[in-house]
Amino acid sequence: TPASAAHSQSGAHAAELPLSDSVRDALAIVKRGVEELLIESEFAQKLAASEKTGKPLRIKLGLDPTAPDIHIGHTVVLNKMRQLQDLGHQVIFLIGDMTGLIGDPTGRNVTRPPMTRGDINRNADTYKAQVFKILDAKSTEVCFNSDWLTKLGAEGLIRLAAKYTVSQILEREDFHKRFQEEKPIAIHELLY
Repeated sequence: TPASAAHSQSGAHAAELPLSDSVRDALAIVKRGVEELLIESEFAQKLAASEKTGKPLRIKLGLDPTAPDIHIGHTVVLNKMRQLQDLGHQVIFLIGDMTGLIGDPTGRNVTRPPMTRGDINRNADTYKAQVFKILDAKSTEVCFNSDWLTKLGAEGLIRLAAKYTVSQILEREDFHKRFQEEKPIAIHELLY
């Protein structure tokens, strides 16, 4: 199950690392202004492991360039990412250009229209200009999801699709709701 997979990936089976003062301080910084941190104990252990190994955490935010501007709600996440960046962790800003090209509906109740490469690139440029008002541009890694999705190819896509069932996909709230309401769901949406 996804919960058990996340549990085993988090290192929960390993002995818990003690939290140093610097890890407690980092945790306090990240929690400042936050209603709830899910799952705090796991995040604390990731910070402790990072300190022990000297390997920074990799923190990712992915945005689909479906409009020229990010919205104000993203500033909360970006500010937290900047705090983690200031603590020495690696921030990755992921632009969902392939998502825009195919019209992925994730989190929506209707299919998004596919975008042109030109529109995506223009929006991605404005996104970068906006996020770099908060994030440190020199130490932020910028990636595009087409970098690996293009390489996947038809064979890779079919092999990946074999690992999931339609039932699992329809458990997602957005697809489940559309299915119940008898709204169309295109095959490309399920594959993506």
